[in-house]
Amino acid sequence: MRPTKFQGPSRRRGFTLLEVLLALGLMILVSSMLFAFYHAVLQTRSSVDEAVRSGYLARNIAHRIAEEIRAANGFVTSAGPGISGTDRLITIQTVAIPGKELFKRLSVKDDPLPAESDIRQVQYYLAYDDEETYTYPDGTEADAPLGLVRREVKTLYQTVQFANESQSVDLDLISPELKYVRFRYFDGVDWVDRWDIGNDPAGQQGNSLPQAVEVIVGYKELPPPEEEEKDIDPTQSDLTPSVPEPYSSDTYSVVVRLPQADSFFGSRMQRAQRRSRLGQSNGS
Repeated sequence: MRPTKFQGPSRRRGFTLLEVLLALGLMILVSSMLFAFYHAVLQTRSSVDEAVRSGYLARNIAHRIAEEIRAANGFVTSAGPGISGTDRLITIQTVAIPGKELFKRLSVKDDPLPAESDIRQVQYYLAYDDEETYTYPDGTEADAPLGLVRREVKTLYQTVQFANESQSVDLDLISPELKYVRFRYFDGVDWVDRWDIGNDPAGQQGNSLPQAVEVIVGYKELPPPEEEEKDIDPTQSDLTPSVPEPYSSDTYSVVVRLPQADSFFGSRMQRAQRRSRLGQSNGS
């Protein structure tokens, strides 16, 4: 028999420096790809959450305005037309239920609570800071926007008002984020940017409500109106059809139909009569 050759303990081959560097490079590359994917997912989720929150806020504010428009009166002799306004401001004469404190039973020793008017005047418009200048996206430099304001007069046209008693007015900046608002009014045929039928120079009253009102709110900054826009004659400007609002992802719109508006389109007839009178006066 041939003697077996003695073999020592087996020796394992280690990693070379190049292999270690390649392994580290691959690990870093995979980790970077995973981190980039995770970062992109977080950014997408954050942007989606922000879009949802923005849409939720704009939708809630628009529907809040819509609910008050639906509650507008046709015409109140002491308060004026149920709805009037421009493309930047709307005035609503509405009815509100008095506070629950007035329904509590009082004893003869308790002082009577101050009366609350059930007729309220509500306004929505944009507020601006005239002490700060702001550069708008179109390059216009004007007063800085503050946001959407809701103004409510609770004791409207009081019958008795003492010298030291003022009207109860609530002025709230309900949304500093919303810096765009526009209103359009539908008379049954045309959309217009101004509505003031109840304040007819001829003294005609009655149901002066539009058939519908479009409420548009958004986040893009809207510069304040120029001086010549503020001085526009409403008796003539409300005869001009309104241009539709272009689509924008920064705005939210809702069309409010007023069921209490005149089904015989009385406001349209009033506008037509006004157009006829203006034509006759301009011809004379």
